[in-house]
Amino acid sequence: MAFVPRPAPLPKRVIAGLLDFAFILVLSGISFAVPLLTRGIVLPMWGVLAVMVGYAVVPLAFLKRTLGLHIMGLELVGRDGHPVDLANVLFRELLGRGFFPAAWLFTIIASLVARYLGVGGSTAPPLLAGVMTVACAGAFCIAAIGHVIALGRPDQRTLADLVAKSFVVEGPSLPPPTDLEEFDEWKAQRTRLVVRIGVFEVALMSSVLLLPWLLTSSSGESPQMKVARLKLESLQAKFDADPGSESLAAELQREYWRLDREAEVQKVIEKHRKAQSLRQAGREQSLRQQLAERHDRDTAEALIELLERQDRVDDAVDVYREWLGPTPQAPELAGFGNWLATNNRTELAVVELERATSMDPLVPLGHTLLGACLQRLGRLEEAREHLELALLDDPDDADADDTLRLVEGKIGRLPGREKLALQRRVDAWRRDAGR
Repeated sequence: MAFVPRPAPLPKRVIAGLLDFAFILVLSGISFAVPLLTRGIVLPMWGVLAVMVGYAVVPLAFLKRTLGLHIMGLELVGRDGHPVDLANVLFRELLGRGFFPAAWLFTIIASLVARYLGVGGSTAPPLLAGVMTVACAGAFCIAAIGHVIALGRPDQRTLADLVAKSFVVEGPSLPPPTDLEEFDEWKAQRTRLVVRIGVFEVALMSSVLLLPWLLTSSSGESPQMKVARLKLESLQAKFDADPGSESLAAELQREYWRLDREAEVQKVIEKHRKAQSLRQAGREQSLRQQLAERHDRDTAEALIELLERQDRVDDAVDVYREWLGPTPQAPELAGFGNWLATNNRTELAVVELERATSMDPLVPLGHTLLGACLQRLGRLEEAREHLELALLDDPDDADADDTLRLVEGKIGRLPGREKLALQRRVDAWRRDAGR
């Protein structure tokens, strides 16, 4: 009597598929975790392929069942009820059901995460990895659509079943022989087959651990040493790609200091310094060109700040003067004087502040800043005079008051007659300014 394949109920197939997925996920996790914990290396593609061949391909090709199908009482058979040949089962499971592209995509994602965390990365060439990722993404989408096809077909076959010429049916698809001699031979042959499959499974799973062991046994590295080395190599690669980065340079120096590798620390410092110099030189040239074209305040401030960070204050002074131009206003000169004072150019600051106060005797903070600079230079009597002028103009000027107290502590207070004369000068300035 010819075998007529009758599709198994779809709910049973779905449950069997979910069970198989769970078992494959657990076994793949073991193939991932054990080499990582014991040898500090991961071969995710090899592990997943080994699991798929051991768990699904071989049992289906010879026994017609996976563990999930067995639990649900289902079998995968050809049109004649016998097992599907090995090549078709291999194609059905790895490509038709999307396990191979899914494994590749997972591997790429895991390698990107490892690289971001600084604990590893992918060894695949970038071009090959890109081509494979695009191809696997397309194959995975086709496999997903292929599963949905079963919902609209009367035989409930997926695209993978159609290509592999397979059927999922309720078992047993073919009954065992009824003749006792034939049954004994069938049973003995099945036992030998199960034993061979068992030996193959043990050898396959052993290879999952053996290959990482062979790859790392010559190095003598512990898993912790392996992870630390991969992290350091990843950090070094990031720094080599961007040697001007402050954060990467600092982190890499800390790692080398921790390992007592002072020579590498000095190399990092020197490489970072050169990169910073090149970057700053390029930025300086760009800012100077912009300043020549636009002559705007923001560009001037950016260029001055850049030169300050390089301790090139004299060059910054020249830029500041260039930006002020030949006819600066009193407030601009006062600001220039203040900047000079903060950059330890006190004598130059006094010159610019005197220019500012001569142009506008009531320029904001002009006398306060000038008094502070004179006090710093030891010209205390001049300092006292300008600080008194500042307070006569603004009695609430706390900075002028504090500095004046320091000066008076050394040379005493200004005589009342002289202070009265200063008051008249301030009153005259106010009248001239219309205040």
